[in-house]
Amino acid sequence: MDLLNELLVRSGYWAHSHLDSIALALVATLLVIYGDNLNSLVKRQLRPYPRIVRILGFVLMCAFGYGALTVLFTPVLANWLALISVRWLAPAVVALFLFIGWVAERRRQL
Repeated sequence: MDLLNELLVRSGYWAHSHLDSIALALVATLLVIYGDNLNSLVKRQLRPYPRIVRILGFVLMCAFGYGALTVLFTPVLANWLALISVRWLAPAVVALFLFIGWVAERRRQL
């Protein structure tokens, strides 16, 4: 049992030292999964405008919209993950990635 606790704590400390990267990976993966929904929303909003406005809107959404979402949500998610006890952090991270994989499978992204 001590071996399991030691493994949980060590992997938790490792995950804690990489929370920013883990949060970025989670946010980026969610944006890939739900990006088509965001694109459709912007496409519907820009449909009545001339072609140049639609192109400019798409470029702005991709360059600044997705970038802003990534920059804003990554630290929030990292802070939420930091609230998890070190002992349970690594299993929680693995569970989150498995859950996102399940969501991607349900949305036929895989």
